[in-house]
Amino acid sequence: MNRTRLLIFTLAVVLFTSAKTDEGMFPLSELSKLDLKKAGLRIPFQQLYNPNGASIMDAIVRVGGCTGSFISPDGLIITNHHCAFSFVANISDSVNDYIKNGFLAKDKSEERLAGGLVCKITASYEDVSEKVLSSSKTETDPLKRKKLIEDAVESILEVERKKYPDLQSEISEMFIGRTYVLFRYKLLKDVRLVYVPPRSIGEFGGEGDNWVWPRHSGDFAVLRAYVGKDGKAAAYSKDNVPYQPVQHLKINPKGVNENDFIFILGYPGRTFRHYPAGFFEYHQNYMLPFISSLYDFQIKAMQEAGKNSRSKQIFFSSKIKSLANVTKNYKGKLQGFKRTQLAEEKRAEEKMLSTYIKNDRELTYLYGDVLPRIDAIYSDIFKDAPLNLWIDNIYGASGLINAASFIAKYDKYMKVLTKEEQKEFLKSKGNDLKNGFSRSYNYFDADVDKTVLKKMLVDAYRINDTRLDPIRAKIKIKNSNIEKSVNDWVDKAVEKSKLKDATACLKLMKESPEKVFTFKDPLIELAGVINEVFITQDETDTKRDADLKTLMSRYVEVKQKWKQSSFIPDANGTLRFTYGYVRGYRPQDGEYHKPFTTIKGILEKEDNDEYAMLEIIKELYRSKDWGAYAHAQLGEVPVDFLYNLDTTGGNSGSPILDADGNLIGVNFDRAFTATINDYAWNENYSRSVGVDIRYVLWVLQKVAKADHVLKEIGM
Repeated sequence: MNRTRLLIFTLAVVLFTSAKTDEGMFPLSELSKLDLKKAGLRIPFQQLYNPNGASIMDAIVRVGGCTGSFISPDGLIITNHHCAFSFVANISDSVNDYIKNGFLAKDKSEERLAGGLVCKITASYEDVSEKVLSSSKTETDPLKRKKLIEDAVESILEVERKKYPDLQSEISEMFIGRTYVLFRYKLLKDVRLVYVPPRSIGEFGGEGDNWVWPRHSGDFAVLRAYVGKDGKAAAYSKDNVPYQPVQHLKINPKGVNENDFIFILGYPGRTFRHYPAGFFEYHQNYMLPFISSLYDFQIKAMQEAGKNSRSKQIFFSSKIKSLANVTKNYKGKLQGFKRTQLAEEKRAEEKMLSTYIKNDRELTYLYGDVLPRIDAIYSDIFKDAPLNLWIDNIYGASGLINAASFIAKYDKYMKVLTKEEQKEFLKSKGNDLKNGFSRSYNYFDADVDKTVLKKMLVDAYRINDTRLDPIRAKIKIKNSNIEKSVNDWVDKAVEKSKLKDATACLKLMKESPEKVFTFKDPLIELAGVINEVFITQDETDTKRDADLKTLMSRYVEVKQKWKQSSFIPDANGTLRFTYGYVRGYRPQDGEYHKPFTTIKGILEKEDNDEYAMLEIIKELYRSKDWGAYAHAQLGEVPVDFLYNLDTTGGNSGSPILDADGNLIGVNFDRAFTATINDYAWNENYSRSVGVDIRYVLWVLQKVAKADHVLKEIGM
C-alpha cells in the first residue's frame, strides 16, 4: 500500500533575486536573473536556455529517476552506470554475466532494450496558479481546500491530455498553496543499452566507497532512445528509428582544471531546506534511524541467501544496491545532523522568529498561531512515529504481506458487489489486478521474506502502542519468548500459505483471478488487519497533512519577511540549473581533499572484490598509455573530481558542463559530508562527485574498444 506521507512538501519561492549565487537549484524561469557571465559562463545566455529556439537545455533528458544528456544526433544518451544497473541486471544471468563483464553493442542491431525505462524531455512549462487556486481561495477548511486544489489540478490535466495526447503533463507545486507550474514532457518509451562498463569500473569501490572521497568510479553508461518512424514516442519495435534530439552536447576531451567554472542541468528530486524545526527533529530522531536499520537488516538477509549462489546474487543485486545506497546516505545525514547541530539550529531560529512575530501587532494577528500550531502537529507526529514507520514499511519489507494485503483489499471490496458486478469488475480490471499483484513479487525470495517478516512482527510487539493490538492478536503469543513465538507462527503461516509460490499465484491471477480472492490464508487474515490499522492512520495523517500545508504557506511567508530575503526553491523533480567551481575541501581538522583522483589511485586501492580491477587497466597504467586524455598538470588520466555545486538525488547522470557549454563530466554522487545537503548547503562541506570525461573517453577507447561509439560522439 502507498500513501503520500505527510512532511513531504515541495517549497519554492516567489522571488529569487537576492539568493546567493553559490547555492541553489534554480528553475528555468529564474536563470535570466543570475549574473552568470560574472560567475564565469562564457557562452551567450540564449545558448544555455532559449524558450523560443534550440539550446543546451534541450539536450537534457530525465532517465527514469536519474538524469542524462544527448551526446549524438542519433539519440545517444550518457548517464550513470548505477542508473542503468537494474536494466543490465535484467538481461544478465550466470552465463551472460553483463553485470560483471559489462555490455557493449557493436552496432545498433545488438543494442538491448532497457525494459521499463521511460525517458522524459521538458517540452514547455507555464504558470497555472490562478487556475489551480481560483476555486479554493475562500475555503478555510484544510481538507476541503486540499480537495478543491486536487480537483482543479486534475481538471487542468484532463484538458491537457486531450489537447496534447503525445505529451505527458504534470503540475508541480512550486510554493505550497500559492504557486503551481504545469510542465509538459515528451516521452521516449524505447530506450536501449549501448555500453555499460564492467562493475569493476562502473562501481569500483562498491559500497565501501559509496558517498565518500577519494573516489575512483567510472560511473557512466551509454543508452540510445528510439521512436516510431513518425517521430512519435512508441513502445519497443524493431522498426523504430533512433530519436533525433533538438540539441545534443559537444564534448571537451581536455576537461577542466581546479577552480574552473562549471554548471549542471538535471532533475534533482527532493530537498527540505525551508521546513520547520519539527521536520528536522522527526528525520533525525525517527525516520532516518528506522529506515537505515531496517534496510541494513534486509541487505544482510539477501546477502546471506545469495552467498553460495551467483544466480541469487544477480537476482538480488539491484535491490541490494538500491537499499545500500539509501542506508549509507541516511547514516551520512545522521552524522551531518550531529556535526552541524542543524535541528538545534532550526529550533533556535524559530525562537527568534517567534519573538519577531510577537513584537509586531500586525504580524501577531496574521501569523501568531503558525508556530504553535505547527509544533502541536509535530508533537503528535512524534508520538505516532514508531507506529507509522512500521505500518508504512511492512508492505515494502515483505512481499508476502504485500501480496496478502492486495488480496485482502480487493476481497473486501468485492464482497459488497453482486456476482454480476464481480464478474464485470474482474473483466474490466484484469490487467490492473495482474500488474498490481505482480509488483508484490519483485525480488521475491520466500526464505528472505520469512526472515524479514519475522523481524517486522517482533518489532510490532516491541512498539508500545495499543493500536497494534489487533495485529498482535492474530499471532497469539503463547509464552514470554516473543521472538520464538513469532518465528514459529511465521514458519507455520508461510508453510500453509499458497502465496509463497509466486509463479503459481501470478499464473492464477492472470487466468482465474476470482480464485485468488477465495484463498483462505493466515497471511491474508493478518494483512487484512494490518490494512485496517493502515487506513485508520492514513485518515489521521491526511488531516495533519492538510493542516500543515495550510500552515506551511504562511510559515514560509513570515520567514521571508523576517529575513528580508527570498529563498531558493527546494528541488521537486523538475528541471533545474546549478553552478559553481571545481574545488577540493577540508572535511575535518587537519585533512584536505584534492579535487581530482587518477588511475594511480585505482591500483593503490586494489584489494577485495569491491576493489577488483581489470588486468587491461593495470597494463595500460604500466605502459603509461593515456591516449589523448592525460590531465596537463597531473600527468595521467583523471578519474573523478569534486565541485561545490548544489545537487541531490535525481541529479545522478546529470551532465557537468564547462564555461563554454561542453560536456566535461557526469555527476554521480556526493561526498559523505554532503549527504546533509538535502537539508542545508554549505561551501565548507558540500561537495558533489563526478566522473571526468577524460576517463569516460579513455575507457571507451582503451578498455571497451568502442571506436564506433567514439566516432558517433565526434571523438
